[in-house]
Amino acid sequence: MDTTTGLLVDLRQAPDSVRVLPRGRASDRYICLACGRALELCGPRDHADFTARFRHTRHEIDRCPASPEHLARVRAAVADTQALAEHLVAAAPAVHIRVAVTATAEPEVMPVLALRLEAPSGAGVIHLPHGELSDHQVDRILADRDTATRQWVLFDRHDGTHYRPAGQVRVRTRRQDQRIDKISPASGQRRLAQAQFAVAWRDGGGTLLLPFGGHPITYPPRAGEDWSGSAASWQRDWKISHPRPADGAAWWGLLPLPLRALAAPALLGAAVTAMADLEAAQSGREAYRRGKARERYAQQQPRLAPVRPQQLALPLPADTAPSPGSTISVADQAPHLAPQTRAAAGPAPGPEPAAREFQPRRWRRWRRLLARLRHR
Repeated sequence: MDTTTGLLVDLRQAPDSVRVLPRGRASDRYICLACGRALELCGPRDHADFTARFRHTRHEIDRCPASPEHLARVRAAVADTQALAEHLVAAAPAVHIRVAVTATAEPEVMPVLALRLEAPSGAGVIHLPHGELSDHQVDRILADRDTATRQWVLFDRHDGTHYRPAGQVRVRTRRQDQRIDKISPASGQRRLAQAQFAVAWRDGGGTLLLPFGGHPITYPPRAGEDWSGSAASWQRDWKISHPRPADGAAWWGLLPLPLRALAAPALLGAAVTAMADLEAAQSGREAYRRGKARERYAQQQPRLAPVRPQQLALPLPADTAPSPGSTISVADQAPHLAPQTRAAAGPAPGPEPAAREFQPRRWRRWRRLLARLRHR
């Protein structure tokens, strides 16, 4: 590693780079990527019979103090980073990529490599952790942040320290059911997301996985809703936070995109659309479940029986009941029917004061009726 430029110096991939690099230790400019010790660049600038190389020491047998297992992992990480750079260049030939180092190695801790992209759409940096990401390395990534460039932190889905599965969530968007993988993010990944870094995962099949936040919620009951019984589970749901997971998300969901989106930002619009669809689906779930809660509330209400109108029965005087053999004319029945009809219909307005004096009294009518019944 060249500490002055922050670039990875691989003499096997770029043998011509020795022509512009100073010889010797150069004030500890070169550092071993595996052990973190200073290196010395040996060899002439241009000699066909001698291959330039980096040495840990000049007077003893040159040997890296790192363990063979750790040294093998570092070499594999360098090869993996270079392969990713070649993949992105093939997908976007106009992009120029250089391999750099974000955080140097610690004792038995892998270094954090990076890809520096220069494209017509702008510059960008893709940080590539390999193995467990320490807090010190997270601090280095945050310290080297440049707001003028797009900052990515790309983790490996097949690395157990980067990817902790947490099941799946089933959603329905655009009338199609889909299952989305969930993960439990590590503390370092949460810190990077809160610092507005674009945290993502890569799959071996050329797939980029972008996260969104999942927040468990409970719908507050409203008037006219019943969430008891079987509807209690429907009251619990989740909401999305995007375009980056917000602080406090219980889990992160991952949306797939082509890996070449790292070099072609225009492809990231598909992720924005997918996250907007998830937010619309959450609103649809809430509306549907609240509708079911209102239906349940209506079913639980007691149904009142219809009230039938009762017929008002007025008793007749005992002494006016006709005998079985007697007959009463219509004229004789009129005095009885008129008061009953008026009583059933309600109080009638009284007559004028001048007409009350000529109105026969009721007891006189009853008296004449009884007299007729006696003479028959």
